[in-house]
Amino acid sequence: MLVVADDLTGATDSSVQFAQAGWTTALVLSDDDNDQQPPGTVNARVTDSRTLASADAQDRTQRAVLSGRHIATRVYLKIDSTMRGTVSSHIAGALAAWQSDHPQAFALVCPAYPAMGRTVVDGQLQVNGTAVHETAIGRDPVTPVTTSSMSDLLPGSIRVRVPHGGVFTRDSLVSSIRAARSTSSVITIDAVESADLDAIAEAIAEFGDDIVPVGSAGLAAALAGVWRSGLDFPAEAQGSSERVIVVASSLHTVTRDQVATLSELLSNEVAMWTPDLDSVFNDSARLAWLQALSSSSSDAPIVIVNAPEERTDSTEFVAALLADAAELLMHDTTPTSLLLLGGEGARAVLNRLGAVRLRIHSTIREGIPIGTIEGGSAHGTTVVTKAGGFGRPTDVTDIAEELLHNSFHNNNEGPAQ
Repeated sequence: MLVVADDLTGATDSSVQFAQAGWTTALVLSDDDNDQQPPGTVNARVTDSRTLASADAQDRTQRAVLSGRHIATRVYLKIDSTMRGTVSSHIAGALAAWQSDHPQAFALVCPAYPAMGRTVVDGQLQVNGTAVHETAIGRDPVTPVTTSSMSDLLPGSIRVRVPHGGVFTRDSLVSSIRAARSTSSVITIDAVESADLDAIAEAIAEFGDDIVPVGSAGLAAALAGVWRSGLDFPAEAQGSSERVIVVASSLHTVTRDQVATLSELLSNEVAMWTPDLDSVFNDSARLAWLQALSSSSSDAPIVIVNAPEERTDSTEFVAALLADAAELLMHDTTPTSLLLLGGEGARAVLNRLGAVRLRIHSTIREGIPIGTIEGGSAHGTTVVTKAGGFGRPTDVTDIAEELLHNSFHNNNEGPAQ
């Protein structure tokens, strides 16, 4: 299996669905990691293309699929469940690459993740029952979603409608998809319940390698069970920590509230470090801030490195500074775990630490994976990655405490059915 995602947390929260169904799953972080893999292996690749212009996003996605297709018999294109970014360009790039070996290939798109409140109803994308463009996603400072219509978000696509009675079946879906593919190479489909995704996954399996499924972790979970065949259930992540480093690069209000809750509830155990924009863009201010962090005598078991409150379009510079801070904090012998909130910052931290891949084990919460770094200066370190817009207010607090006490509450109750 090849999973191609537009950001790092998307790659992990979709890939972990396969790990929980028995697949050996790794997030590939090095361009040189192209070894042939045995059956039952998932290789996930990150394009870092969510914020790119259309042409660049298409090119980067196409190259990612081309580079991995020789080791894969199936491909899954992971997109944001709220359709942030130039999704149509990602799909075009993935299709162009996959069609080089499978000329009849088409894309089936369903971003729904009902377990996290993301649904597609009558062709409209919703978050907890509200049209996505009317939520905070519509005001996202980097990739706002200005419409909830799937047909507007994916021009030229054709929609498979829910059958009369509102119940999907594999046979009816297969028939509808076959009819739709004669009109367009990009097909969208509604999903309101997790059972809808299960039926969609069963229909996808009927098209073999002539289909490029496109969706969030919700559809990935359904496909992981359908495509599984005689695989061993993976061991879950182990290892204790005396310190947790939280790197919060996401500016989403969900993440900001979670970080604030952690700081408030565990105030005696938390040290918070938040640079200002001057430290991001001014070399001398940057060096001074990092030196202050390095010389700090704080023995707090939880250290938060938080993105500046001020908004900037140059998010890669913010992520780079947070990665510098994480690297400094990892340079002692204290057993440490990482809790990375936001895809761009997570990618920057793992790159800075020289990680070759991230072995994904399980989920510590719904949609929040836990894994282990392989390679680099932090080899063997336990890592939790979380997308910015997910989770309850206390999730980050609870996860930090569980990492400290090696008392993981995860969702692995056996292979997905």
